[in-house]
Amino acid sequence: AILAKLNPEDLEGMGGAQSIIGLCNAILYLAIKERASDIHIEPLESHTNIRFRVDGRLQQVFQVASGLHAPLNSRIKILSDLNIAESRFPQDGRFSIPLGAESVSFRVSVIPSIYGEKLVLRILALTGKKDFQSLDQMFISQTILEPFKEVIRSPNGMVFVTGPTGSGKSTTLYAALHEINTPDVNICTIEDPIEARMDGVIQSQVNAKIDLNFSTLLRSLLRQDPDVMLVGEIRDFETAKIATEAALTGHLVFSTLHTNNAIQAVVRLIELGIEPYMVAPSILAVMAQRLAARICVNCKQAYMPERNVLDRYFNDCESAHLPFLYHGVGCGHCRQTGYFGRIAFHELALITEEMRTLISANSSDHELGVAARRAGYRPLRYDALKKALLGFTTIEEIESKTATEWIFDEA
Repeated sequence: AILAKLNPEDLEGMGGAQSIIGLCNAILYLAIKERASDIHIEPLESHTNIRFRVDGRLQQVFQVASGLHAPLNSRIKILSDLNIAESRFPQDGRFSIPLGAESVSFRVSVIPSIYGEKLVLRILALTGKKDFQSLDQMFISQTILEPFKEVIRSPNGMVFVTGPTGSGKSTTLYAALHEINTPDVNICTIEDPIEARMDGVIQSQVNAKIDLNFSTLLRSLLRQDPDVMLVGEIRDFETAKIATEAALTGHLVFSTLHTNNAIQAVVRLIELGIEPYMVAPSILAVMAQRLAARICVNCKQAYMPERNVLDRYFNDCESAHLPFLYHGVGCGHCRQTGYFGRIAFHELALITEEMRTLISANSSDHELGVAARRAGYRPLRYDALKKALLGFTTIEEIESKTATEWIFDEA
């Protein structure tokens, strides 16, 4: 009920007459109502800005008086079990608030700035029972979905999902685990933090305060008779080494890396210090992905793209078959943005025997990319353009989210 009543204009000037606790709660619940992924609380010289990131874009929501920043900051620190007396060093924490019979988790980052501490709150997930999105519900193209489903049922090896922070990697990995989660499979995860709880899966969380890191947990996890392991992120040599050895000794390992594309994930493992002769037989596949804003279905319109767009992306189309593209013109449903929700673009590199030979020889990412193309790999922008032609997103979103993608030639 509280979500139905809240609007941004209701919070303008709030704080003097209302309690700080009420202001804080109103911000949090409004962010949930607006489908925000992040809340930015930013102290400026004359006021404090409140901004929400919705569908990947930051939006100004409202302002509060500068005098309310310190008590609002303290309230969030108390919720997050942070030191309210410390304002010189960054701090990280988390907390949950009730939402009906469940609760919503927030991850908090506090950093000092010239006019006070800036806070960013990442809205994680409902922490109660969760209906996980299946791979079939994620609008993954069939040419990528079917081989991905096949590879995640392999008895051993490593499967990576790559992309920048906030690109939906965890959602994809949870969906993959959900796909193979049966009573005869022992699935264990190591996460930082645990973003959603899964029935039938043993989930562990790293804890920097007691030096419980990925590598320490992973080493212990191998003594738990796991069939499948999810390592939230491979950040260092020790974690990469243990994960690679696990994949080579009969375990299926899922993890993430921060790379621009699927091919670079192979190179990244070698850069972390893993010998190429160990990487080559252990890695099965890499999926890279990006999230883009989805066109609002209530105000979507078709249009004929300009000549420069046609020349750039559709220069092999005959004039009688020129494609229509789509955009949102803006309406009340999408708050005049033209977008509502998000959609993912994917690419999948299946590691072939030719690629394993190249990896063992420590070949360049370009050589690996050419070999991958021969085996059917297509960069992110191919999938993105398909989804633009189907009316899911815009050329502007594609150019924004796939600016670093490569096209490998056969030569």
